[in-house]
Amino acid sequence: MKQTQLWTLLGWGISATTAGYLLPKVIVANGGSVPITPLNIIITLPVIAIVLVLFAIPVFKYNRALKKATGAAVKRVNPFYAVRLVVLAKANAIAAAIFAGWHIGLVWLQASAPVVTGAIWQNVSGLVGSLAMLVAGIVVEKACRIKD
Repeated sequence: MKQTQLWTLLGWGISATTAGYLLPKVIVANGGSVPITPLNIIITLPVIAIVLVLFAIPVFKYNRALKKATGAAVKRVNPFYAVRLVVLAKANAIAAAIFAGWHIGLVWLQASAPVVTGAIWQNVSGLVGSLAMLVAGIVVEKACRIKD
């Protein structure tokens, strides 16, 4: 499996940013209100990032042991576990790019409005959580990579 490319993440993020800006703009034009990120999303996104990093602790320990190894045998991580973890990290990074793009679009729409309400901070919190998820996905995916 190839490492997640920056262009893949940018493509999903830009598409989601466009949707996050234009869809609420259409909703507002038809008398609705701008979507606000609910508290459960604000909490869930960083929790997903934390759980992914916790799942990767055996891989981080293995990589650290490989760097310190001086010829002694190092206990390997189960390869099936590592494959599942790298697939989860890749999916996490792509989903986080979509969430981040959506939140960028919402924040952009709210910041460019004539009246900025306090609800913008909920969307900013969602953006921060999705960026944490994105960073966790990329870091864990790189940790699972076989060194040349």
